[in-house]
Amino acid sequence: MGLVLLPNPTPAGSPVTTSSTSVTAPAPTSEPTPAPAPTDSLGSLCARADKLTADKKPEEALALIEKIRGQLRSPALAATTACEAQRLAAVLRIEQAPAAPPAETTFIQDVGANWDRFTAESIDPLAKAGPALLGLIAAFLVLGRLLVFLPKIAGARKSPADRAILALAGLASILVGTCLIVLAPAWEMTPVVGSATGPMLGGGLLAIAGSLILATYLSSRLRVSLDVRDTKGETSKVDVSRIGALLHELGGDAPRGLEIPEGADVTALGPDTMPLTFTNKVLAAVQKILLSIFGVRPWRVVVSSADDDSLAVAVARNGASVGATTIDRKQLHLAGGQSEGASQDAKSAAKADSAAELELHKMAAAYILVMLARKHYGFEGLCGTTDWRSLGLQYVATTDSAMAGERAKRLLGAAMDYDAANMLAEVALQNHMYRDSTDSWTISAYAEWLSGRAAAIKDGITRRAISQAGYTPLLHRIEKTFLTAVLNLPPGSPAFQQLQPRALEVAANLVRKLEPSRHLDVPAPLARAMRLDAALAYCDLLGSGDPSDPQSEDLRKQALASVAPHTAYSAACSIARQEGLAAKEDVKRRLTFAFSDQDLKEWARKDPELGALRKDGDFLHFLGVKPREDYWKLEAFEPHEKRLREAGIARPGDLYQKEVGQSAVSAYLQVSPLVLKRLCRLAALVRRAQAVRAEGEAGPVHEYRVEVVGALVQAGIESPEEIHDQWLDADVPPDAPAGKFVEKLQSSIKGRVLSSPEIGQLKAWLRQLKDMHDT
Repeated sequence: MGLVLLPNPTPAGSPVTTSSTSVTAPAPTSEPTPAPAPTDSLGSLCARADKLTADKKPEEALALIEKIRGQLRSPALAATTACEAQRLAAVLRIEQAPAAPPAETTFIQDVGANWDRFTAESIDPLAKAGPALLGLIAAFLVLGRLLVFLPKIAGARKSPADRAILALAGLASILVGTCLIVLAPAWEMTPVVGSATGPMLGGGLLAIAGSLILATYLSSRLRVSLDVRDTKGETSKVDVSRIGALLHELGGDAPRGLEIPEGADVTALGPDTMPLTFTNKVLAAVQKILLSIFGVRPWRVVVSSADDDSLAVAVARNGASVGATTIDRKQLHLAGGQSEGASQDAKSAAKADSAAELELHKMAAAYILVMLARKHYGFEGLCGTTDWRSLGLQYVATTDSAMAGERAKRLLGAAMDYDAANMLAEVALQNHMYRDSTDSWTISAYAEWLSGRAAAIKDGITRRAISQAGYTPLLHRIEKTFLTAVLNLPPGSPAFQQLQPRALEVAANLVRKLEPSRHLDVPAPLARAMRLDAALAYCDLLGSGDPSDPQSEDLRKQALASVAPHTAYSAACSIARQEGLAAKEDVKRRLTFAFSDQDLKEWARKDPELGALRKDGDFLHFLGVKPREDYWKLEAFEPHEKRLREAGIARPGDLYQKEVGQSAVSAYLQVSPLVLKRLCRLAALVRRAQAVRAEGEAGPVHEYRVEVVGALVQAGIESPEEIHDQWLDADVPPDAPAGKFVEKLQSSIKGRVLSSPEIGQLKAWLRQLKDMHDT
C-alpha cells in the first residue's frame, strides 16, 4: 500500500543530530527545498538527497532528509534512521568543502587587526602584571649589584667587546627570566596540574644567572674612587684633585712630546673614570649614597702622607686588596735633585718643597696606573712598562721642563734599572744622551740605533706581538728623530751617504701615513707637526723638491710659513741647509718664532745644521752669543753682587785683601771668612786682568778678557803666579802636555761663547797678565 507522508514537525534551521556529528541545517533560502509528494517512495526521496549532495548542495540534502525523518517519526516509535547513508555523505561533503575566501581588506585594516591581536595576547597580560614585573626586575638588578662583592667575581681581563656582551646578556636574561616568572600562570597551559611551575622555575634560574652576569660586568668597570689623606689622616681635597689630574694626564691624555714621550701614551682613562665629587656636604652625602647603589666603582685607592718625603698607597678592587706600597723619595733617587741648603731663602725653599711633593704625587699616579693596567685592556701605550717605579721616574724626568739635564739622565737611567723593557724611558734616555751631540760619529751611531729600534717595533706590529695603537706614536717619534739625526751629519760624510736612502724612505712614509684623511693613532696637532718636519726632511735629503711629488713641496711651503716654534726651527734649518749664509735673514726670521722656546735657542748655539751661519758675527749676535763684559758675571762674584754693591763696592776689583778677617763683612755677605778670603784673591786677579793693555798680539783678547778669567778660575788658576812659563812658550807644540793648558782654555771659552781668540793671542795676553803687578 502507498506511504502517506505527514507534515514535518521540525522547523527549518534546527540541528540535525546523530550519535557522532551535529550539523546545523541552514535556514530556507529564497528557493526552499520542495516537500516530498505523498506518492514519492522513500527510495526516490533518498535518491533526491543523493543528487543534491552531488550537485554541491549538501545543506539542502540534509534539510530534505530531516523532513523525511520528521514525517516518519511517531511518538510511539524510536527515532528513525531513514536515508542515513545520504545524511552521512552530505555531512562529509560539508566538512570537506573549502573555506570561503576571506573578505578583501586594506593594508591599514591588516595592521590594525594584527595590533589588536598583539595587544590582546601580549600587552594586556603585561599591563596587568606590570607592578610585579618591575618589582622583580628591580630585585634582580639589586642582586646583581650585591654580587659584585663576591671574591674574584671580575675574573680575567676583558676587552670592551666582551664587557658589552656581558652587559647585554645580563640585562636580557633578567628581563626574560622575570617575564617567565610573572606571565607563566596567565598563559594558556595544558590541563595538567602545576604546568606553570616549570617555566616559573626556569625563569627564576635565568634571572639569577643574569644577575651574576651583570655583576661580572659591573665588577670589571674601569671606575676609580680616590681618597688622599694628609699626615693627620684627614682627606685633602686639593691633593685628591692633583693626583686625579696627574692620573688623567698620565693615562687619559693624548700622546705628547715631539721626539720623546712626555709621560705615557695611554688613553684608557676617560672623563668618567673618576666622577667629580660635590663640595656641598649634603649633595656629597646624597651622591655617595646613589653611587654606592647604582654607580659601581670597583677600584678604591687610598693615598696617605707619612711625611714630607714619603707616601703610602693602597689599592683595592671590589673590596679585595690588590696591592700597597710605600713611595720614598730617597729610595727612588728623587732626593737631592732640587737646590737645597741653608743658603735658600724662604721662597726658594717653599718652591723646592712643592716640587718634591709634586714628584711624589706623580709616582703615586704611576703606581695606580700600573695596577689598573694589570686588570684592564687599553694600556698598551705603556710600551712594555710593567714596573711602576720605572714609569714614575720616566714620568717625572720627561714632564719637568726646568729639570737639569744631568738629573733627568740619572732618573731615566734609574728607570731602566727598574724595568729594562720600558721603551718609553729607553727612548727618552737615548735622546738626552745623544740628541744634542755635535760629534759626527756619535750622531751616526745614534741614528743607527734609532733605525734599528724603529725596525724592531715595525716587526712586532707586523707579527701582532705588540699593539699597533699603543706603539705607533712612539714609532713616529723615533722616525722623526732619526730624520733629524741624519740631517745633522755632514752632507758629504760616508755616514750620511749610507743613511740617506733609508732616511728618504722614512720621510716619504711619514708624509703618507700622517695624512689627515687617514686613521691616526697620534693626536692631530702632533701628527701635523711630524708631517711638516718629514716633508722638510724629504725635500732636503733630495737636495730640492721632487717634481713628481708636488705634495711634499706644498707641505714644505706650509712648514716655511708656520709660526709654531718647533716647525719654525725646522724650517730655519731647512733654509740654512739649502741656501747657507746667503739666506741668513730668512733663517733669522724663522728663528725669531722658534726662540719663544728657550731650549731651541740654546740648541741653536751648537746645532751642526747652523754651523756655517755661526761663523758670521752678526748671526752670533742674533743668537745672543757674545763674551761677558762684566766681571760681576763671573760665577764666584755673581751670587754676592747685590750685597757688595749695597756695601759700596762698585766693581769686583774694589774688594781688597785687607777686608779679610773683618767678621762684620762676612756676616753681612752671609759667607764664612774663607769664602771672603777667596773672593779677595779673585778680586786681585781681576785687577791685574783689567790692567792688561789691548795692544799687539794680545789685542784681540781684550773683548774676551772676562771669559779668559772665568776659564782660568774654572781650570783652578786663581792667581797669575800659578801660570807656568812653559805653558806660554811659543815653541811648545799644541799636542805636548805643556801646550794643552792654553788649548783647554781656548776650548772652554769656545764652549761658552762659540768663538775664542787664537792660541798665540791667548799666550801673549797671559804673559802680560803674569808680568803685571797688583795695584
